[in-house]
Order: sequence, then structure tokens, then C-alpha cells
Amino acid sequence: MTSTKIAQRSNVNCHRVFTLLLIAALFLAIPALASDSYLLRVANAVEQVGKECNTMEASAQEAATRLVAGGKLFAAGNPAFVSELSGRAGGLMLVQSLGDATPAAGDVVMFGAEQAAPLSEAVIKSGAHIVAFADAKVPGATTTFSGHASEYKISPTLAAIIPAWAYTGILIKSCARLGKMPVTYETIGLPGGYPRIQQYQAKGGFWIDYTSDPADASPVSDLGAEFTRSVSASLHRIETEERAKLDQSGQWAAQALKDNKTIYMYCMGHFIPDEISKSEIAAKFKVNTWNSGFTSLTPPEDPFITGDIAIHIGYQHPPHGLFERALPAGAKIVYVDVLQHRDTKSDPNVIWIDPMWPWDDAVVRLKGYDIPMLPPSGIVNTAIAWEIYRLAID
Repeated sequence: MTSTKIAQRSNVNCHRVFTLLLIAALFLAIPALASDSYLLRVANAVEQVGKECNTMEASAQEAATRLVAGGKLFAAGNPAFVSELSGRAGGLMLVQSLGDATPAAGDVVMFGAEQAAPLSEAVIKSGAHIVAFADAKVPGATTTFSGHASEYKISPTLAAIIPAWAYTGILIKSCARLGKMPVTYETIGLPGGYPRIQQYQAKGGFWIDYTSDPADASPVSDLGAEFTRSVSASLHRIETEERAKLDQSGQWAAQALKDNKTIYMYCMGHFIPDEISKSEIAAKFKVNTWNSGFTSLTPPEDPFITGDIAIHIGYQHPPHGLFERALPAGAKIVYVDVLQHRDTKSDPNVIWIDPMWPWDDAVVRLKGYDIPMLPPSGIVNTAIAWEIYRLAID
């Protein structure tokens, strides 16, 4: 074979190798493109926290020992974090806001450190078991657990509540193993919600005796891990089944911004209003708090016009007030609620996004306890809000 032919064949082989490498690179880029989805980024953070639940066991067992012995449980730090853990469907009734108080030596403090003032010297020196939730180690805290905000490029305040709820599940099971079950809230959207609250408030205590199943040899971390699995599954299901609706919502919002129209985002819940109103979302959207499930609250009276978008990051009930006010004015509606409004199913100006969490907003069960616990809605609904915003500005 001549040197010319050898060189030609070598060039052909190099071209083939280059082509194969290019094809491989394109295939490898597909997951990277998918990871732009805020839903998937949050799901990745949730899954990472799930893998680390075993690292929370020692801290949760220490906290449980203190609480069962009579210590108090406080939430402190970022106000949205405190609201998310306090008075919350699926959450613990015994949680109190720390505020400016100083805990006692036998108490436990769950501290949302992101965008919060540092722990005071009095709190640090109190002897309380201080459990912080943040990307970086928190000075003065006994221990810190991360939600991996920087790694997955999600809101640090949203990221902090992921390990906080996982930790709560581990804490619950740790207490139960000691023979005491801390009472959790049932959603007031169910008939038993209010009576349950009144029942335990009348007793003046938020504990019940509990006998663990002798056959249950699973680690206490499994309650936290089960929570992360459920939340991750919801986020992936939304990504798969609601993607077309999300993309359409984003296109509507992007067009509204281009046309100098107004995008209204109404939200409710413990964590979400504060999260959205104090983020860059509020710089582009007009944000307000409204709970469509409470008929005592006046529906929004904003001056809707043609081309505006009204987005409802809601809870259980669809936003009837928006259907009655925004649609006749020519605005489009996007709503995130458990229930779909049957009369607008075929309306081309209405999009319903299913948040894929159950009506009782609780996804973890402990054998022998009467209701499920640990709420996914704060994480899931906030991820949806951020995804719509991402699509609007991209």
C-alpha cells in the first residue's frame, strides 16, 4: 500500500472517530439539557438529601431524648423556614417559634440559616441542641445539614426545607422508639382537621404513648428517606406528565413580558408566599398572597386586561375568584391545585397543573399512628413556581 493510500485511510479513520465522538457528546448533552428544568434540579437535591438521611440519625436521637424528657422544640432563623415548620399540615404540633427568646439547656432548635441573622451568643451558649439547615456549616450550631442549593442551582431557602422535613421524619421515629409519639397536624382541608387540633389543644399536650412494632428493625432514618422518595417521585411525575402544560405556561408568561403585560402570581401556604415575594420572581411578576380555599378571603381585585397572565400557586381548591374576574377581562389563567375546575377543562385560556401530591398533604406513615405525616406541598409547589418563572425569562 502506498504512503498516499495509508494517509487517506488514516484520515478516514480519524474522521469516523471524530464523528463518533461528536455523536456521543450530543447524547451526553441530552441529560444536561433536561437538568435545566427546575423540577429536576429540585428532585436531584431531594434525592441527595435522601442518600444522607443516615447522617441525621445521631442528631435526631439526641433531639428525641431531650424532647421526650420534657424539652421544647423551636423553629428559628429565616421567617419562611419558621412558618413552614410551624402549624403545618403534616408537621409537628409541638413546634414553637423561638423569636427573641433563649432556649433552655434541654431544648432543641431547628435553625433555617439561609438569609437569616446569625445565631445569637445567648442561643449558642444555652446548651440547646441546635440543628441548622444550610449549604455551609453554621457557626454555633451543633450540626448542619445541607439541601445542596449551590450544587443543584436552586433557591437556598427552598433547599433548606428539604433536609428540615427529612430530619423531622427521623426525629418522629426516634421519639416513637422511646415510647412517645409527637402529634402531627392533619390538614384542615379534611373534616377531622380542626377537631383534631382542638382535641390536643384542650389536653394541653402534643404527645401520645406509642409502642413500636417489635418486628420493625428498620433504621430511624427510613422515615426521612421515604419522604424524599415520595417528593422526588412527584417532581419526576410532574416533569413527565405536565411538561407540555408547563411549557405552554412559560410561553404565555414570556409573551406577556414581551408585550409589557402584567403577570400576577398568587400564592398561599406557609413557606411559599415569603419565598416568592422576596426572590427575583417578584421583580418580574406582581406577587400577592391569596388562599382560594378560604371563602372568607376576598378574591383578587387587580385590574386584569387582555394579555395579562394570572398564576395561582394554590393548594387544594381551584381559584374560582380568578375564573370569575380574570377570564372575562381577557386574561389567561394558570393554576396549581389538587382539584381541577371541571367547567374550564376545555377553555383554551386556562391551564391546570397537577402538583401530584395527595389531598391530605402528607406522604409518610408510621405503623400504629392514625394519620400520614410530612408535607410535600411546600417543596413541590415552590419548584413549579420557579419553573414557570425560569421558562418565562429564558
